[in-house]
Amino acid sequence: MDILIIAEVKDGALSPVSTELFTAARTISADSRVSVVAIGNGVKSAVLSLANLGASVVFLAEPRDLTPQLAVSFIGKAAAESRAAVILMAESDLGADIAPQLASKLGTAAVTGVVALRNDNGQLIITRPVYGGNAMADFTIDTEPQIISIRPKVFAPAASGGNQTAETIELAAESPANIRVIEHVAVQQQGPRIEEAKVVVGGGRGLGGPEGFTQLKQLADLLGGVVGASRPPCDQGWWPETGQIGITGKIISPDLYIAVGISGSSQHVSGVTGSKTIVAINKDAEANIFKAATYGVTGDWKKVVPALTVKIKELTGG
Repeated sequence: MDILIIAEVKDGALSPVSTELFTAARTISADSRVSVVAIGNGVKSAVLSLANLGASVVFLAEPRDLTPQLAVSFIGKAAAESRAAVILMAESDLGADIAPQLASKLGTAAVTGVVALRNDNGQLIITRPVYGGNAMADFTIDTEPQIISIRPKVFAPAASGGNQTAETIELAAESPANIRVIEHVAVQQQGPRIEEAKVVVGGGRGLGGPEGFTQLKQLADLLGGVVGASRPPCDQGWWPETGQIGITGKIISPDLYIAVGISGSSQHVSGVTGSKTIVAINKDAEANIFKAATYGVTGDWKKVVPALTVKIKELTGG
């Protein structure tokens, strides 16, 4: 079963989740031929890393202005060349955009937000959360190529095999005539991206205003994490939309997620189900977030968070 991996590259470096896709490929079949579409800027610098991870062929896609439509064009050409039975990509901003478009272009189906894969006598079983993260469902795809987008941190990063080589093929594609990139806006990022952070502290409508996020930032800094928010604070302008957590924002899978003043809508819970440990702090004992939480604290966040911050300072000497 040949597999095609979509590896996102920025400034010559692979995105962390790209290495996880190789582990996913080996889960499907240990002896599959793996090809890769390296897409982004500085893709040639990533060839050696991709070869060492097990890629036999690396398709290079380095457009001046990357759009989802252009990415689909690149991947479509690589899919035809590689004749892959399975296409794996990350459930990233790009992956979320291109998975359904690619499925339409190739006349096949896609399963997104995947959290597990298994090979059952040659049949690929694909698992993803359903009903707002309250249940897991298994899916199969009867057409090829099977398109699968995988949540970050579901699989461990693949180990490098070392001193491998890969054939490289440069791809060319024309931008759709009806799309033109007008401007690039660089967003300054301090600390890890929220999708890649090991610790995330999220704030909700229960904080009552933007001032509460200052306290969450102090807590997150002590834990070496980042701050995010549910949709209402982002809609109100209390926190930047780039930090929105949930199906309509960022899907996260940290080691620790602390949800403060978040009621726990299905859209939000679905975006955090990959977290290893969830701690919920809410004064409403009936809040839905407690159903998803590993640990819960029923109380006023204005008392709980400062006390937690002080205790962590004592334990860490921070």
